[in-house]
Amino acid sequence: MTTDTAYDLDNPVDDRYSPPPCGELDEIRAVLDDGRLSGGAHILPVYERTLAHRFGAARAIAVNSGTSALHAALIAFDVRPGTEVLVPATAPLPTAMPILTCGATPVPVDTLPNSLALDPTDVDRKLTARTRAAITLPLWGYPNDERPITGLLADAGVPVIEDAAQAHGTRIANQHAGTLGHVGCFSTHDRKLLSTGEGGFILTNDHELADRIDYYTHLGHLRGGHGVNYKLAGPLAAIGLRRLTHLDAQLTQRRRNAERILAALPPGGPLRELPYGVQDKPNYYNLVLIAAARQPEIAAAFHAAGLSPDSIRWRYQPLYHQPLFQPYATACPNAEHLATAAIQLPVHPQLAETTVAWITDQTARIAQGETTA
Repeated sequence: MTTDTAYDLDNPVDDRYSPPPCGELDEIRAVLDDGRLSGGAHILPVYERTLAHRFGAARAIAVNSGTSALHAALIAFDVRPGTEVLVPATAPLPTAMPILTCGATPVPVDTLPNSLALDPTDVDRKLTARTRAAITLPLWGYPNDERPITGLLADAGVPVIEDAAQAHGTRIANQHAGTLGHVGCFSTHDRKLLSTGEGGFILTNDHELADRIDYYTHLGHLRGGHGVNYKLAGPLAAIGLRRLTHLDAQLTQRRRNAERILAALPPGGPLRELPYGVQDKPNYYNLVLIAAARQPEIAAAFHAAGLSPDSIRWRYQPLYHQPLFQPYATACPNAEHLATAAIQLPVHPQLAETTVAWITDQTARIAQGETTA
């Protein structure tokens, strides 16, 4: 299959999705007419209730970034200097930085082979009396089945924080990502499926925990307790409220585009999708393929084609390779392999039909060892 569309290193495929207008201006205008932009007496509570209902959680707390969401969750679990937090070695910097903000020690944990799920053996090895929380990570919107570590962490009294920043609409064992642990933390940054420019939210089924997080993120309700100002501004909540209604349609199109590319992969070739369970569904923040062989060659071919994988574009690698986290380095061979072998492809709804066809064609060619055109 060939198309007239062509991309390359100097003309890459645009992986940034800009949602089409869906009435946000009308919603923002209503906030402006109300005159209260700092959360507002109406819009923010409505947005939080709508988020909780959409993702099947008892409570949602809207905040001003995904980083704020993670920091507030860690604080709620008494993460502080002298304590430790288990974090996947696959985590990007924004997942782990809030641990340092708390003054705690990040403990990188390896994943299972070709998986985003934490390795139970490594979790058991790295649990200590100082462990206050464990972060799990459905990176790139891909499900991570953490059931093998659930009992282990529960027996140790360690709560689970899901960093679901990229996982809006991802399903894990028929549940929404962000609702399987004690708390789920989301980002609504400009690159996310639900985008408010900047922003985030926290989901939990624990009302007492939700109250603690709400208290901390709203300056201790100005009642003498310590807190910070992490609340989301009213106009951004208005944007989120409108865009949330279009999330399902976006998920459908992303999955359709991903299925088209996957269908073109040659059987027995070096590329296959990152595995997930039969009761799971990625949201396809990216379509993630795993190179079973020729990893550097395949990554370079995608890069040259204007489809640069994270390992090249963002220099993505296990967390402890980053200067900030080198003091916490530990052997995580599965995470090392995943970072090298993973190829992330855009499948967002704004891609033209010809672009999806071109990505499909190039992916099949690269899998067959052909030179891109």
